[in-house]
Amino acid sequence: MTVNKIKSVNNITIELPIQKGLYAITGQNGAGKSTVVTCASSVFFNMIMNDYFGQTPSDSYISFEYNGATKKYVKRDGRWFTSKTGYIDLKGFYEGSLIYGNRFRNTNYFNLKKLDRINPALLTTAPDFIRENLGHILHNNKNFYEKLFKVEPNSIRHLGSFTADIFYYEIGGKRVSQFHMSTGENLLISILNSLNIRNSDRSSISTPCLLILDEIELALHPSSLKRLVNFLKEMSNMHNYAIYFSSHSLELISSIKPENIFFLDRHSDHSLEVINPCYPAYATRMLYDHTGYDYIILVEDDLAREIIKRLIRSNSLWGNKLIYILPCGGYTNVIDLAQEVVNSNLVGKTSSISLILDGDIRDEATNYIAKNNIVNNIPLNFLPIESLEKYLKFKLFDNVDHKLFRFLNDFVFHQTSLNQIVEQYRNSNEFIKDGNGKRFYEKIDNELRLRNKNRTEIVEMVVDYLIENETENINKITNFLKKQFE
Repeated sequence: MTVNKIKSVNNITIELPIQKGLYAITGQNGAGKSTVVTCASSVFFNMIMNDYFGQTPSDSYISFEYNGATKKYVKRDGRWFTSKTGYIDLKGFYEGSLIYGNRFRNTNYFNLKKLDRINPALLTTAPDFIRENLGHILHNNKNFYEKLFKVEPNSIRHLGSFTADIFYYEIGGKRVSQFHMSTGENLLISILNSLNIRNSDRSSISTPCLLILDEIELALHPSSLKRLVNFLKEMSNMHNYAIYFSSHSLELISSIKPENIFFLDRHSDHSLEVINPCYPAYATRMLYDHTGYDYIILVEDDLAREIIKRLIRSNSLWGNKLIYILPCGGYTNVIDLAQEVVNSNLVGKTSSISLILDGDIRDEATNYIAKNNIVNNIPLNFLPIESLEKYLKFKLFDNVDHKLFRFLNDFVFHQTSLNQIVEQYRNSNEFIKDGNGKRFYEKIDNELRLRNKNRTEIVEMVVDYLIENETENINKITNFLKKQFE
């Protein structure tokens, strides 16, 4: 998707996965995350552009490419036009939380008064799917809303123009309309109703379906938000949904895999950079949750974290210490976050901070520190390995390590062999522009998903291999850790 001159977004191109799972688009306030997810929803939702985006420049546009098909919204002569080539076969729904949710559409005071006095004969019992999950998510009690009703918009045309079902619940003999419910109740009913509709029309579960939810944490208590996330994970697996959140909630983002987090970083010149994968600590900048640890080690990714954990455990370095190993993303993220820790005293004076970066960016990290005049006393060291993606591409494709190749092939790739994956990658010519190894890793990851395996299994096996075969370099990191914990 490319977005050009829409609200605060001047220009951005972002590649959004459609595989099932939970995803987050996040960033600091004003970064443009709500604009990005609203634009993304227009791939399946023909919205009234002026209602959602207000006044836009004459050269504004939103364009999509998917499986060879394209769709584009273009501003011309003050009006929006749509052009297409082929057909983008995607379904979905968009819930715009407080601003664009059903609660504030097509309503006025007099219509609301009429809805409060609606004829009970027009009400029908709401589906158990909505009633039970509403109670469970908000109150951890699926029978909390014992009597939940709905009325379809066609039944109340005489009361106004409504575009969606309206819900009521009854407690103590008093009936409450959706427009008088709490914001959390109203928002969640809208989401559950849309989900119920989508679930019932998933005649072909192979057709990708995007569910886009904008800043739902504004309406939900943290405990309710956690239950909602667990519920949506189940829905995603069951019905093949790719569920996108626009959020900066620590509770929500922490439950999503780094490779599924897209951080919109707005620079001083107002340009936007998409950081993906992005680790929750960097996305939320909330290290204060870890105050009280004796030692905090900032690393780049999950492979680095697993290496450090394994070395600490195998060398009995835990002792009576509280040690936290925190993945932050790329090396610039780690360095920036460490500087922010120092400047803002985010973790208190009792915690000791150290950095361990991937082994292939020693020169880049040194230059970055010098260029940005970063001065602190935080110890810095480097692993004997680059990122997981680069390491696997180098060891399995560029300069094949036959021992590692057999090790992974024998224990992970049983149905589609690693040889087949490598040949597919070679024949596609993707390796020509794949310096960071991400395209190669995508093919490995796709096979893992098909076999109900995950990245953790690959990480653990690579760490086993490193500790057994990279003894000299591993010992250097072990000695560094021992020195930090003296």
